[in-house]
Amino acid sequence: MKKILIAIILIIIVIAGIIFININLNDKYNYEIEVISEYNYFIYRNNQKYGVIDKDGNTVIEANYTKVIIPNPQRDLFFCYDGETAKVFNLEGQELFTEYESVAPIKLKNVASALAYEKSTLVYQKDGLYGIMNFEGEEITKNIYNSIENLQPTEGKFLVSIDSKYGVIDLNGNTLVDTEYDAITSDGYYTDSDNYKKSGFIVANKTDDGYKYGYISYNAKTILENQYNEIQRVAKQDDKNIYLIVSENGQFGLYNKSKKIIENEYQDISYDDNIDVLMLQKNKQYGIATFDGNVIIPVENDKIESKGIYIYTEKSNDKKVYDTQGNEVNINYNRSIYKTENEEYMISTILNNNIIYYGITDKNGNQLVNEEYRYIEYLYKNYFIATDENGNLGVINSDGKIIVDMKYSSLQRIKGKNMIQAMNAETGITEIYSQDMQIAIQTQDNNIQIQDDYIIVSDSEKQTYLDNNGTVIQDTSTLKKTGFPDTIGEYKKQQITIENVYYEKE
Repeated sequence: MKKILIAIILIIIVIAGIIFININLNDKYNYEIEVISEYNYFIYRNNQKYGVIDKDGNTVIEANYTKVIIPNPQRDLFFCYDGETAKVFNLEGQELFTEYESVAPIKLKNVASALAYEKSTLVYQKDGLYGIMNFEGEEITKNIYNSIENLQPTEGKFLVSIDSKYGVIDLNGNTLVDTEYDAITSDGYYTDSDNYKKSGFIVANKTDDGYKYGYISYNAKTILENQYNEIQRVAKQDDKNIYLIVSENGQFGLYNKSKKIIENEYQDISYDDNIDVLMLQKNKQYGIATFDGNVIIPVENDKIESKGIYIYTEKSNDKKVYDTQGNEVNINYNRSIYKTENEEYMISTILNNNIIYYGITDKNGNQLVNEEYRYIEYLYKNYFIATDENGNLGVINSDGKIIVDMKYSSLQRIKGKNMIQAMNAETGITEIYSQDMQIAIQTQDNNIQIQDDYIIVSDSEKQTYLDNNGTVIQDTSTLKKTGFPDTIGEYKKQQITIENVYYEKE
């Protein structure tokens, strides 16, 4: 009995150890991207030269440079260029990193933003080779690479090379992909919670038959060896699975990690994220499969498409409608139902004489508003933007009652806020409606700045501050400002492009 008890305890210890190791391995690859919570430093221009001011308009770096880069506006690290040569200064004006051949910010590729650089990581050069370091000057990796650059579109992951072979490291210096490939791309996997942190890598090597592709996960595990003509990750938000559409000898199949789910026997497989199924094509015929490999609509249709929550097929002159489980649905072939952000409501449409009319149903398909509008879009609560036969916009509720008169030429929700902006083209007047569809303010020729907790509405006469529900804020002294304000002290913002923002004295 005692021996059995000891054996059980040992098994428990081993299992706990394995779990502990797995948790730590996963944590190893779970790096953090620094969040910009406040802007402390800004670029200013004087006599065609650039320098740095702080958030109160005080001069930090005199405008003596042809270019200035502030990779992280809440930290005092300033790259000041005279031509192609850069010097790095801190808040006290001390020149930093002089022991290196060069130190540079890492540009995020194809990012249209004034925050287009890595926010905590720099690349340094020593003895002709490169490594990465943090903003404090601590080396994260040795200088062993021939090149280091951002691996688009992922922040915090870097494409590195040694002797013309490529690999990937992260901002903590972890090797995600060994430097043994001719080409590497991110699979582009994105989630709202992790952004691109759990995106994996499609790796390729040249062969006599062209490139051969393989796949490596975000935590450095080889999933597929380099033997395929093409690999594409399905953009399905699912952290437990990695679905890969794979081409081999011109035929497509589906893998879940290294497990084959659908045989390579199709001319094409594509993901329909609208209804979360796979579209199959073989010999100019079309069908539908689910991610467990079950073909729910046979590959025998001349045409197939998804509209809203249903699938529409044509075979010869026979037209049918199916749900996403492959069950035939008895509705008008010209009618479609679309989900909204609110699971209680759906948008319905009907095609009549080549014109699409819109209505509203509840989650069970009961018609709440007849299909009589030219357009309907869900707002929030039980409110919807609607367009009438004359092209005028207003707001209706789920009972069909007009809440905001149908009189506007444009009407839209202010991004991330429970309020709408409505403009009358004839008068040029813009009205901001609160979350309860009451007019908060009226302006003309206005400009709106969106902050985290409020918006600023500016016209030729004044600025008005509104909270996220459209209530006017009387005391603005405690408001937290992020981004680039229109003015800083005696400086006024000049914005040439999305990335090129600086300040000049008025």
